[in-house]
Amino acid sequence: MIENEDIYNKMVSAENLNDAHFKVIIDNQNLILKNQGILSKQLTEINEKLDKLLE
Repeated sequence: MIENEDIYNKMVSAENLNDAHFKVIIDNQNLILKNQGILSKQLTEINEKLDKLLE
């Protein structure tokens, strides 16, 4: 019975680790999207300033 319990515990640990990795991936994707938004806004501001300088 202990062997089966050990196997079960290892499976649960692996599943928890997989869930944690999945959460990290999702968090990283959200950070990437946020950074893309920030960079896009900054580029827009730079382009607007350049347009004013070129007038």
